[in-house]
Amino acid sequence: MSSTILTGKRAAAFQKADGEWIYALFERGYESNIYPHRDHWSAVALGNYADVMRKLFSHASSCEGGMVRSKAGSIKPENFITSWQRELARPFTLPDQPITLSSSASMYSAVPALQLEAVRLSLIRAGFEAQADELAAGGLTVSLHADIDLLLSIYGNHGPLSVWRILKEYDTGTVQIDVPVPLASKKAIDRMPEVRCHAIDRDNRLIAIGVAPWRHAGWQYNAIGSFITDVVYSIEMDTPGFAKKAIPAFRDTVRAASTIPAATRITVTRSPEGEDKSRIRSAGELARNSGWLPTATPRRMCSASHLVICSGGKTPTSCFTDWAF
Repeated sequence: MSSTILTGKRAAAFQKADGEWIYALFERGYESNIYPHRDHWSAVALGNYADVMRKLFSHASSCEGGMVRSKAGSIKPENFITSWQRELARPFTLPDQPITLSSSASMYSAVPALQLEAVRLSLIRAGFEAQADELAAGGLTVSLHADIDLLLSIYGNHGPLSVWRILKEYDTGTVQIDVPVPLASKKAIDRMPEVRCHAIDRDNRLIAIGVAPWRHAGWQYNAIGSFITDVVYSIEMDTPGFAKKAIPAFRDTVRAASTIPAATRITVTRSPEGEDKSRIRSAGELARNSGWLPTATPRRMCSASHLVICSGGKTPTSCFTDWAF
């Protein structure tokens, strides 16, 4: 399996007229399964502090399973986030420049022809109807600084395209500047929600966070990755410093999870809404082959959609006729 090997990072920034700082983030690296290994720079995020941090938290979640590493080996997500926060506090300048937006069949185009309609609709939703018409008619040139909101509607977190299409690492300045970033709170870990966790087997985990219901969180690295993007990010934006302590604490809980108590009752949904019929049939076959259901088709076909089993025992006989395949 391939991993992205990171060899460098760089943040650049400029300040809008209203005082808000806008960042462009760049990473240098290569794919482990592509030879020869030649690293290159690529723009990975464009937006304000909260926007680029959301992108970084997504990348951090990939660190836990080893999909993002350094040459020296694995990277802990909390260290990945902290190292980027240092870059955001001391970014390089991002000088203004003209950005030409035109569409062509090239996969490297600022606006690929296949994505033109998606970009046009995104511009219209953001209030740039006139510019959308110009783009459709042949193209337009905008200012990185003055037209940043337009560019964000295309290349920001919620836009249809990635920022590497319009910005390169060499577009940044050579001077670093100090930018005020949120300071870590000494009491950030107090925001940690209650975490309950049980091990299904060596790798899979059942997890309930706060008042949320129990759910199968997948393998340990999946559970930690979801915690980073779904829980930690929003708390970190409100209480800086939370990620640094919360992620390792959650990891310890996941690794030390106890097995599911034998008396636990589990409700298995037979046919979740929107699930593919072939997968539902496969689940039924698995249930029969596992001894949870009789091999013969039940005589009584009913509309019940759940099966109750015990983690340490057999399926109650009364449940057999509730399953109709």
